[in-house]
Amino acid sequence: MRKDKKLTYEIDPSNRLIFKSAKHPGLPKFRNILDGVYKIDKNNNLIYQVKFSSFSDCPKQIKLKGSWSLDKDHNIVFSLNKDGQFRDSKIIFKSEVIDARSNELGFSVSMKDSKGNYHFYILHISGAWQTDRYNCLTFFVSREKDLHDKLIFNGAWQVNKQNQIVYTYTKTILKRKIKIEREIIFKGFWEIAGRHRIIYVLDKKINSFFEFKVSVAKPARRGLQYEIGIGSRAPFNKEFVIFGSWKINERLGIVFEMPYEQNRIRSIIFGASCKFINNYEAELRLRNDLCEDLGVNLKLSKIFPDNHGQLFMQALKNNKELSVVAGVGFRW
Repeated sequence: MRKDKKLTYEIDPSNRLIFKSAKHPGLPKFRNILDGVYKIDKNNNLIYQVKFSSFSDCPKQIKLKGSWSLDKDHNIVFSLNKDGQFRDSKIIFKSEVIDARSNELGFSVSMKDSKGNYHFYILHISGAWQTDRYNCLTFFVSREKDLHDKLIFNGAWQVNKQNQIVYTYTKTILKRKIKIEREIIFKGFWEIAGRHRIIYVLDKKINSFFEFKVSVAKPARRGLQYEIGIGSRAPFNKEFVIFGSWKINERLGIVFEMPYEQNRIRSIIFGASCKFINNYEAELRLRNDLCEDLGVNLKLSKIFPDNHGQLFMQALKNNKELSVVAGVGFRW
């Protein structure tokens, strides 16, 4: 939407641009729908590419100035800069988020032309993913002069068995009055940064990652369990598990092996202090690569007859490589 000395544009309910000629401002016939499509340039400016217009003084490309956001129904919104009679106007794309890569967000758009025909296509906004101070997934849209807009995803997410973050949201189809569930899968891997910090890395080169503030990890039967608080207006707590298995390596120390994309394995190496309870049990206190105490205790045990138990614990004391199964008490 834009106004200058000669041209005035409006947005109709179908998100089409309406052109009005300043030469004949009071005549309805000089108000015409411009058939076209939206595009996004390298600075994430919204462009309307005109395909057909009966007015010779209408430009073929119209640049719209404003900012990006996400509404409560997960529609992509472009809020136009305030400009006289067009104050507070918005373009609300009744869209589906269909692709979430480390450096861009893709969403579908439907447009109706002047003949009533619908056209569907995909737009991409570039930027990087991070979290806000309330642990909400947020897409930072890159703009000119180091500015950015924020698309905040306030909904629920889970961790699947490939250790990927899966964000779910509900869309309402107004005409049919039904709700459908959609999901976005983020492809990355986990890092345990500290006692109360874990990171889900998408692309470190562009600072695209989710850094979460969490509770101290608890050993779970299939990995490490965390609790996290999400949201500001209606905050909620949730628990999730990073899936994996444990090994003791004579060169590296304590190794946590996690599956991720395409069944690959990523390892996190921990240091640990070891306390032997008896010939059959040992308790490990995990530390990160900065020797910071992570507050995580792993209890290792083995039930064998006495001689075998002594041999087993001696192997542990000598740092031989052993596979273990994660749980509140670990047995192997």
